[in-house]
Amino acid sequence: MKSMKALLWDGNPYPEGLYMGEAPIPQVKPGWVLIRNIATGICGSDLHYLAGGLRHQILDENLPAVMGHENAGIVMEIGQGVEGFSIGDRVVGEPLHACYAQGIKLCPACETGQYHQCDHLGHVGIPARLRLPGGFGEYSLYHQSSLFKIPDHVSFEEASVLDVTACGVHAFHLSQVKPGDRVAVFGMGAIGLCVVQCLRAAGVTEIIGITPFEYQVSIARQLGVSEVISYKLGEDPTPKILKVAGGVDFVFEAVGGTADTMQQAIDICKNGAKIIMLGFFEGERPVNLHKVFLKELSILASDGYSTWGKTREFGLALQMLARKQISHQKMITHIYDKSTQWKEGFEAAFKKQQYQSIKVVLNTPV
Repeated sequence: MKSMKALLWDGNPYPEGLYMGEAPIPQVKPGWVLIRNIATGICGSDLHYLAGGLRHQILDENLPAVMGHENAGIVMEIGQGVEGFSIGDRVVGEPLHACYAQGIKLCPACETGQYHQCDHLGHVGIPARLRLPGGFGEYSLYHQSSLFKIPDHVSFEEASVLDVTACGVHAFHLSQVKPGDRVAVFGMGAIGLCVVQCLRAAGVTEIIGITPFEYQVSIARQLGVSEVISYKLGEDPTPKILKVAGGVDFVFEAVGGTADTMQQAIDICKNGAKIIMLGFFEGERPVNLHKVFLKELSILASDGYSTWGKTREFGLALQMLARKQISHQKMITHIYDKSTQWKEGFEAAFKKQQYQSIKVVLNTPV
């Protein structure tokens, strides 16, 4: 079996657990496509896994693993029965592989198009179930249904960030925000900024961005935030938000971790408002449910993306990027060569405040 160069994670915490080595090139099966990875974004969930916070989700037999699920590249080999793709095509991969891609009977979630909730869901670059090597290696394998062609005017680096934008598209759909609503977004990292751009594209103009990082203020304004509230880490921004907004109709929470942002979101909502939670929280967080009850608030979790109606949300994100309704260029603050600068790339991703990074991408110059 042929091998490829790849960053391997052995299950131990970063940095000791991540190293450059070799892994098998995945064999192409009927209906599947082998791509050469050109650009791969470093996602916050990658950092959670590498730091050890999600180690319990990974099967030992899938280690060492080739992580990286935000990938764009070039078609290198096509399996039997694949239609619509040719060798040399520029493509971006949706990492989710549910029942249909795996060739098994559709579960109840997949039958309704909500394949992000699939009972058997696997991801390219996240070896919790399937062992599909990700973009931190030279090659990845995708089912043909999970690949999308990249327009010529869109770069590999821009396309690699579409997984993040698709999450913003899904959260927007769940919220049912409309023009004229007053919206607050906690977190001006990649997820929060994608939500902001989806809101702007839909005609929402009153968007309050909330961040403890001063370096994010300028880009938040450039991408459509009408008012930015910055505060110091550990400080409660609630009084500042209420002074500016006087209560909001919708809150998008895009921080997670161990932050107190859910309680802060509850505090700044007007009666009958909605909170959409995109942030990945590490375990339990205290919130005042009495206030949720009295205000009749709705709290919706937004985990990933799938379809809205009969339309793939990843495809919608690609359309928005191609039509310049959203910009990834301003979000990508750091690009490093995957072979020679990967250590610098992960340092920039882990130490966001020090490097003033928003989205870090590892690439292979074409």
